[in-house]
Amino acid sequence: MHDNDIKKVLTSIMCFIIVIGLSGCINDSNIGNGEDKTDKDVLIIADFNSDFIHPYSQNSVKPNIFNGLVELDGNFKIVPALAESWNNPDNLTWRFYLRKNVKFHNGYDFTAEDVKYTFDNMYSNKPFIKEVIVVDNYTIDIRTINSYPGLLQEIALGYVVLSKKYNEEMEGYWQIGTGAYKLVECVENNYTKLERFDEYWKKPPSIKTVIFRLIESDEERINELISGNIDIATYNVNENIYEISQKEGIKFVKFPPLSTYILGFDLRENDSYAFPDDENPTSDLRVRKAIYHGINIDPLINGPFMGLATPASQFITPYIFGYNPEIERLSYDVDKARQLLEEAGYADGFEIELDCVTHKYKYNVENTRLIAEQLSEIGINVSIHTLSMEEFTKKVVVEKNTSFWIVGWGTISVDGGVVYDRYIKTEGFRNSGHYSNPEVDKIGMDASVEMDPEKRLKLLQEGFRIAIVDDVIVVPLFSQELFVFAKDYVEIEPRADVKVIVEDMRFNYNDI
Repeated sequence: MHDNDIKKVLTSIMCFIIVIGLSGCINDSNIGNGEDKTDKDVLIIADFNSDFIHPYSQNSVKPNIFNGLVELDGNFKIVPALAESWNNPDNLTWRFYLRKNVKFHNGYDFTAEDVKYTFDNMYSNKPFIKEVIVVDNYTIDIRTINSYPGLLQEIALGYVVLSKKYNEEMEGYWQIGTGAYKLVECVENNYTKLERFDEYWKKPPSIKTVIFRLIESDEERINELISGNIDIATYNVNENIYEISQKEGIKFVKFPPLSTYILGFDLRENDSYAFPDDENPTSDLRVRKAIYHGINIDPLINGPFMGLATPASQFITPYIFGYNPEIERLSYDVDKARQLLEEAGYADGFEIELDCVTHKYKYNVENTRLIAEQLSEIGINVSIHTLSMEEFTKKVVVEKNTSFWIVGWGTISVDGGVVYDRYIKTEGFRNSGHYSNPEVDKIGMDASVEMDPEKRLKLLQEGFRIAIVDDVIVVPLFSQELFVFAKDYVEIEPRADVKVIVEDMRFNYNDI
């Protein structure tokens, strides 16, 4: 299921939209400065993006309302949820043993029929699923067309279970789940309110009410946090973050890095995008290594990202299945870079255009400026081509008409096999550099059907090593650390998936 597709449907049917004449204010007796802190039972979280407050928002509201068969814990590891356990009777079958005594928010019982209904109706467009079979009320088989070792990871990323009976009765009102909180109110472009579900199958959460607010202005959001009108505020990286973190009663909560920034190359020797009539410089391994050696990531991390990033050595971070701890970054070495360029026949350097997205991403302006400045020291003259996200997607991803580009992406999967298939296989949708290595393709094919996790891990690690170390198809830059500001009394454990799981939070006034 794709969230963009679901949102088109759910925008009109998941929320009951309240028409209001005044903007911005939430009329709730539990919100404000006058309440006794020890009696506080409402958590208010504010973000600048309207998607954040949508009931189907993948990282905020949705995981509080719904459960899946399996889910991710705070360290990005798969844990049981509505399925207590699972096994593989054969390479095409995943058998799930379901949790009993689970209630939906309206009191209906959860059974295998709900799982089958959900997969048949919501995930029927998934090409790897052949059929879903009810074995009994609390056992279900998911049959795949081919061996699909990444099924658990796919489900854990956001496959939720809906009530068959309720959906059929309500003709598409999908807002009830089995999660810790139930949806009670949604005001478009304003807020979404959830209430604790006291019959939750796990221990009921300590916080009774949670409100997800939209406050687009960074300044207003921080002022509301300081004044105590909200409890958690998201914020973008800028020069004010450390000053804000020093405000009384405010703490700075960092999340483990999952998003990765890379520089990519056009690897075609002839008929390349920018050098159609000449040999393409970046098709030469020595040139790609020279660019790698010529970039010092410390100014990028400590400048535009204010130190909120860690050096990256590959496409994925240590939290993702397939990460290879033996891959190391090439050193920053200007002399080595110049030597490699000379050996490749580019002692006088060359000119190249760098595609990047700067609209809404101001730090990319400084990042690309620094990269161009550093590469000029080894003789490469980089011109910056700034694009919107839509323009970048069309030019770099779809048309693959690019010589050199910088891109950052968040978590597209807990499984490195997805990244492998998209970025380094010959036919990968995001293989914008036209990389093609038969050995890498063969390893990827083997990994895609290998059901033994240890064997599959080794395959992915070897494929990534060849692509990044031997072939240097990209220059990994850094992994960005995300963060929020929170009031001191909010206990919040940073999750690697950056999801807002309110049942794991609580108010604590003892330590402040």
